[in-house]
Amino acid sequence: MQINAKLYSWQIILNPHALSFRNDQLLNDIERKLQSVQIDYLYHVTSTIDDAKELIINLCKKGERHFIVIGGDGTLNLFVNAVMESLVNSAEIYAALIPLGTGNDWSRTHGYSTNYLEAIVALDSGNFTNHDVGLVETLINEKVIDARYFINIAGFGFDGAVIYNTRKKTTKIFRPQMYLINLLKTLIAYKPQTMTLKSTDHTTTKNIFTIAAGICQYNGNGMRQCPDAIYNDGLLDIVIIEKVSILKVLLNIKNLFKGLHVKKLKEVSMTRTNYLEINTTPFILGEVEGEMLTTGDYRIRCLPSAINLMRAKSG
Repeated sequence: MQINAKLYSWQIILNPHALSFRNDQLLNDIERKLQSVQIDYLYHVTSTIDDAKELIINLCKKGERHFIVIGGDGTLNLFVNAVMESLVNSAEIYAALIPLGTGNDWSRTHGYSTNYLEAIVALDSGNFTNHDVGLVETLINEKVIDARYFINIAGFGFDGAVIYNTRKKTTKIFRPQMYLINLLKTLIAYKPQTMTLKSTDHTTTKNIFTIAAGICQYNGNGMRQCPDAIYNDGLLDIVIIEKVSILKVLLNIKNLFKGLHVKKLKEVSMTRTNYLEINTTPFILGEVEGEMLTTGDYRIRCLPSAINLMRAKSG
């Protein structure tokens, strides 16, 4: 859908950690570009994640409906969670991303340039789309103890273990490569686990290496883990990798980046559903956009066309 972005005042949500030492220069560049395309805006800079979430919730409750998010996948995911938790009608919310993260996997699906200023040009074009939102609920003894929303990919099993090991590292050296480095380290020690999967029409128990539940296609700094996911079809693409040898994983990392693993590996299967339960003993690790989920059993749902997000390309 096309909107005239000049008709609205846009609330800018800034993640200062995404800008690091380049803060002032980047902000100046962004402001000049917004002014050049005559976009009205108001900055909101917060110092902590909790402050940012509270700010977004309050802005939504006060009636603000148009937002620009400056940051990466984690910042955008924080924004979506705040919107959903604000209890306003999320279908009234319009959000554009200026990608300044290290991974920017969500933006890959939507054709964003690596030049962050080009996102402002896309905003001027007003190209937005109805976008599905995923919901992961953590359950203990069938009682929901935590919930997290997502608009890209939620990972369980090996994917969760990789993020857990990555987040233990505090070094900033080689940050864009940290996911791949920790993937290889985790691969050596990780063991597949028996999982029972329940969807709306099917129940199965398998020895599973990892599960990805995708609204979009990319995670892990460019891995096309859910290569056929459609962000507005009302369904989750569930990509399951069953027990597989370390050697086969290593030999197929290139295929994972290209999205060819679904076709080339017999251990990989894909299905579409709007509902999935994952039950295990002991519990497995889960993650959403690089943030760890509370451990337990998991219930995953798709909320169709729940929010309006900017695409940097048509279609």
